[in-house]
Amino acid sequence: MSPSTSNITSFDAVLFDLDGVVIDTTELHYRVWEDFARERGYVPTREELLATNGRRAGETLRAWFGQELDDEQVAALTEDREMAFHRLLDHEPVSAVPGVGAYLMSLKQAGVPWALGTSALAQNAERALERVGLEHLFPVRVTSTDVLQGKPDPEVYLKAAAALGVPPHACVVFEDAVVGLRAARAAGAACVAVATSFPREVLVRERPDWLVKDFRDLPQALRPGSHGLTAPTAPHP
Repeated sequence: MSPSTSNITSFDAVLFDLDGVVIDTTELHYRVWEDFARERGYVPTREELLATNGRRAGETLRAWFGQELDDEQVAALTEDREMAFHRLLDHEPVSAVPGVGAYLMSLKQAGVPWALGTSALAQNAERALERVGLEHLFPVRVTSTDVLQGKPDPEVYLKAAAALGVPPHACVVFEDAVVGLRAARAAGAACVAVATSFPREVLVRERPDWLVKDFRDLPQALRPGSHGLTAPTAPHP
């Protein structure tokens, strides 16, 4: 499905968000955030839980517990929250988003480069990828640890594109979150909304170039070897 008319005819690299795009951990994150907040006297609404998608933990913590939290307090709370998530991740069943493993292998076979661009901490990303056996397929990663500004700032995708040596406008980004789609747009990349976390009608309002359920129903333009997605023929300056 293409909710907006795109003028993009070709792109040389693919950038992936993590939660809700590569691994189906969105509901686990909601559970952790809700339990974490309630233990500290804050009861988030469903809308507030949805808003955690794509945001760095520190931004959510300050939004819920006060902008006056200093960096040390945020770091300590973030560590507590990440430990709670790791405990859940280690014991709850999780799976990759349907079709993502096969899609990554098709990119590899076609010589199309890709990278991870996530708001998760580096250790969180590693643990999540290991749980679904995909850590070896993401050697290029840009995480929250590598950026100063979180999504919707484009920094994470600008750095991911730079790590591949591809200009952002020659990349397509797979995102499940509103702030992530805005970050992709701000970076100048094409964007695919994956409807795993937000209702489709919410994603449509962000005017992604494509809207898909998962990697099993990708349009031809997003498949390696098509007119739209091809391996770079020469290094980009």
